[in-house]
Amino acid sequence: MIMRLIRVATVWLVGALSIGAAAAHAQTAASSGSEPRLYVEFNGGPTLGHKSDAFVGGEIGFRLVAGLDVVVEGGHIGNAATEALDTAAAIIAASPDLGGTVSSTTKKVNYVDVGIRYHVQGIPVVHPYVLFGGGVAGVTTEATFAVNGTQVNAADRGVQLGGDLSGTTRKAFVVAGFGLNVPLLKRLFVDIGYRYGRISPKTDEVETDTGISTHRVLFGVGVHF
Repeated sequence: MIMRLIRVATVWLVGALSIGAAAAHAQTAASSGSEPRLYVEFNGGPTLGHKSDAFVGGEIGFRLVAGLDVVVEGGHIGNAATEALDTAAAIIAASPDLGGTVSSTTKKVNYVDVGIRYHVQGIPVVHPYVLFGGGVAGVTTEATFAVNGTQVNAADRGVQLGGDLSGTTRKAFVVAGFGLNVPLLKRLFVDIGYRYGRISPKTDEVETDTGISTHRVLFGVGVHF
């Protein structure tokens, strides 16, 4: 799975670099006036971890000074379930009241954060960057169970699920990442990158809560204004 993603990313990067080289040459020859200060980007890609899935998102950035942007991003991760969630669900499934198996476990994440993006200077064809930000994530936890192959409602069998297996909680979220912006045409660009996110546990609401690490392989398309 990971090797396939690396191959896909490599193909994207080689193609984008080829187009970007021509675009960058044309922009250098025709550039005049001030650089654009605002950009909007739509992105998505696979997520890696204990449960692999996908994400979709968007980003808005504003140039503060040359090489430094303030960035606001938001998006949705389909499933960032952890090993701790699977373990807790298995304990409930094996209890005498339920006596079944775990059908599925999910942690759906909606996130928004604000940060800074620093553009590394000195490479004309592509624009490498690093970023760091912080914000909030809404995590919705779900666990489903089955008995003899048929999905059942735990509550119907007298099992009350705790916050570690159900419900939505808002938590602190930090993100760090890096990538490459490859210019296309006059104002368009392709973004290829990686984002690491850390969602903090909220033990004041869920005593056994644990942190969540997210890994996003990002492919995006944006436009400068």
